Amino acid sequence: MRSLLDRLVNPLHLLIALACTWLLASSPWIGMYQALPEEAGFSNLSHVALGLALLPLGTVYFAACAVGGRWRLYFPWVAGQFEDIGRDVAGVFKGERPGSEGGGLFATIEGLLLLALLATALSGAFWFFSQNTDGAVAWRGHHVIAARALAGLLLLHVVAVSLHLVDLLRD
Repeated sequence: MRSLLDRLVNPLHLLIALACTWLLASSPWIGMYQALPEEAGFSNLSHVALGLALLPLGTVYFAACAVGGRWRLYFPWVAGQFEDIGRDVAGVFKGERPGSEGGGLFATIEGLLLLALLATALSGAFWFFSQNTDGAVAWRGHHVIAARALAGLLLLHVVAVSLHLVDLLRD
């Protein structure tokens, strides 16, 4: 099972990155509040389809990132390991770039981004399946908060990857 997950990590990462980029970029044109419009256009339909697809894709990606103790790389705080994160944050305030090794600030951002992806996909699914009910608007609110967290963490992830690439080019 682990070898299958290892082979899926890179293609899943690319697929999830492209889907999230589309979902975030197209979100201003989404016309849903309490329910999907009866005359739902391409933006609405693609948002729902890709969003629902991200739930199983994100879950498999999460499993691939967490299997075999790898969860400690992305979620060191769950095990009470804050030293590397603290060292990286202190280094940022001194003008130093954090390392890209697991367990530090950049890996923690990746882990939080993955959790935000799952929260966004799950809240979107609950929103979709609770259409025309009292709970739909509440799930929309949760979804918007999760999506904003996803967008912010995605931006931090892109910055972290860019800084890592700068380090690779310098070496």
